Amino acid sequence: MARTALDSVRIADLTNVIAGPVSTRMLAQLGAEVIKVELPWGRAIGNITMHASGSGDRPYNQVTSFNEVNRAKKSIAIDLTHEEGRETFKEIVGISDIVIQNFSPRVMSNLGLDYDSLVSIKPDIIMVSMPALGLEGPWSQYISFGPGTDALSGLSSVTGYRDGPPHKPGNFYADHNSAFHVAAGIMSSLYRRFVTGEGQHIEIVLREATMSVIGEHFLEYQLTGKEPTRIGNDHPNFSPHGIYPCKGDDSWVAISIESIEEWLNLCNVVGSDRLRDAEELYELPERKKQRASIDSEIQLWTLERNRYQAMEELQSGGVRAGAVTKASDILSDPNIETRGYLDRFDHPDAGPSTMPGLPFQFSDTPVIQGIRAPLYSEHTEWILKDLLGIPGDKALAMTESGTTPLEPIDRVYHS
Repeated sequence: MARTALDSVRIADLTNVIAGPVSTRMLAQLGAEVIKVELPWGRAIGNITMHASGSGDRPYNQVTSFNEVNRAKKSIAIDLTHEEGRETFKEIVGISDIVIQNFSPRVMSNLGLDYDSLVSIKPDIIMVSMPALGLEGPWSQYISFGPGTDALSGLSSVTGYRDGPPHKPGNFYADHNSAFHVAAGIMSSLYRRFVTGEGQHIEIVLREATMSVIGEHFLEYQLTGKEPTRIGNDHPNFSPHGIYPCKGDDSWVAISIESIEEWLNLCNVVGSDRLRDAEELYELPERKKQRASIDSEIQLWTLERNRYQAMEELQSGGVRAGAVTKASDILSDPNIETRGYLDRFDHPDAGPSTMPGLPFQFSDTPVIQGIRAPLYSEHTEWILKDLLGIPGDKALAMTESGTTPLEPIDRVYHS
């Protein structure tokens, strides 16, 4: 097999929840060896260890969100509040290229594992910090998850229906968007280290990464003095522009019209003489003004067809349109299947799964697919004995003391 893009790169991954794990999952699928350093009490923020949904003796291995974002990694749990645990982590740092964490800014300093401390262990280390609001500034000590970051970035202020309240995006938008920024920052730093031999500290702020995708709204305010408004599925320069109901349960098609030519094509496809002959509708402002009556006429046509029929007829007639697909459609999509995009694997506790793969492909460099997320602490023995060279009796003592537990510890009841 050809070398992967990140062969010989090792990452010590302290991240939790979504943004950090997604970034390191991408890097793992590009060939990096990612050592997932887990919390001693479970697989996510909070005390979910003993109470996670699932069946069998190890429900913590069935946490769906964890298994999705931690594919192709190795796992060891280390209690960093133990001196022995911190020293073990430092040994991992000494043989790693990258350390990444998304704790609140005070945590790594309190543990004695800040950037200056890690540089003293490995001078060319690349450290990645992912604070929600920055390492400096009056809000630096606050923590935030995706919904809070969506709101603080301004994204929620422009997401929602006209005359309605702000909405958060329907998924972990801030997290996934930030994850790609993190991966780009890491790749840039790796290249710089290749050229100069020097590591560095990367700070990637979730709020700022989310702000970067709505720059046109900041520009609009500066140019007009008006706050951008929520417009639902509408568009400032296209009309009609929206999602229309089709025949069947929860069946929809998206339609977008920009030019007069596209407008006339739409009129021809839906067979509306009234719309086609109304010359005032050649102008965008008038189409926007009459949006309700236009949408009603389009819906009469779309409701007679399923979403794929509507999409194909519209596209054949020169109209931009797309069926609104759901998870069940994607998993059986022949185009997706042909491209080999989906990542399939079997998990001993969670069973067979199909997940999104990497959204890019290389002509000559393979990516890693088909490797599940690790079981909790699955690679502890290999990491302690083989990677770090710790004697077997000492490794066993570390496990028994809870420094490197093989099963999660319930922190509510553990003393």
